Amino acid sequence: MDETEFKIMDALSRDPDERISISALTRDIHRLHGTAHYPNIYKSIQRMHEEGIIDIGRTGNSSLVSLNIGNMQTIDALTEMEIRRKRILLAKWKDLRRLLESISADLPTCQASLIDAERNVKLNRAELLIQLPECPRDAHLDETLLKKLHEIEGRLNLRIDALMLDEMEFRALLAARDRNQLKEMLSRHTALQASDLLWNRIRNAWARGIRIHFDTDETIPAKISEEDLIHNLARFGYTEFGARIGEGKDIGIEYIVIALLLNGNARRINAIPVILAKNKTNYSLLLFLAKKHGLQSELYGLLNALARHKEDSDLRRTLRFLEKLNVREVKVNDASIEKTMRTYNALAQ
Repeated sequence: MDETEFKIMDALSRDPDERISISALTRDIHRLHGTAHYPNIYKSIQRMHEEGIIDIGRTGNSSLVSLNIGNMQTIDALTEMEIRRKRILLAKWKDLRRLLESISADLPTCQASLIDAERNVKLNRAELLIQLPECPRDAHLDETLLKKLHEIEGRLNLRIDALMLDEMEFRALLAARDRNQLKEMLSRHTALQASDLLWNRIRNAWARGIRIHFDTDETIPAKISEEDLIHNLARFGYTEFGARIGEGKDIGIEYIVIALLLNGNARRINAIPVILAKNKTNYSLLLFLAKKHGLQSELYGLLNALARHKEDSDLRRTLRFLEKLNVREVKVNDASIEKTMRTYNALAQ
């Protein structure tokens, strides 16, 4: 893979579903790498198209290019691109080498990717996407990995926020129509190890009919608009008297829970057990977001209240994690929460 091919793969991998003109791709490459030469990019695209790595379609007079995820040669090219992207990152930020060495030693069977690596390293933190090797979920493995990550944090004096997903969870989040953390992470990741596993899981999802779309914009829970909050609360089974429900973005329930906690409105916080009781939730993602935004204690109290009314193995597993992490529980008004859950028919029958 030459320099131009690497830059093309790097740009297109930010959203494999996107069909983009060569001119727009050239601009993206210039934004990412500082230089871009249209004739070289055009020639490389033609060659990569012949190899089946890139699809070329037409809209009017424009040629639109995209990755051919179904081709195993594309997966090989993406794996090679990931290795090169990692080398560039480690050459620029040598402190990250210690993190890579620790992950390779302590989490050898997992696929691990850094998210927003350059931004986070300046803040002395690391955000990780970890794909677990076993399916279905193994609670003992999760606890072991959490302990090892906590040890790495102490050893490197580095804050680590990690989202751990098994293959079923990975596919479910990738297939979801809602905006969620995984699809945003994948547009900003750098694979540290087992990058072939990452892209093969993505290809497996594609083979199951899942659209491989990554979101390049980041959702900031504290900035979710009132309109979007009302829209999504209604989707999840909670409506407020007098609230006007209009059109809004479909945002994952985990983001909505964190947005409500950050807002601090007591009435809205009572809505959290209601929507969690009524809807399927990825508690691994919820736990990750709570740690990232410093809300583990607040979440702990609400989940304990929910567990008194809902039997859910994932919920119980999450509560065990919070206990093992010695998270301090912020107590909640059980009577008020039970009343709200009863009002919205969220209590177990």
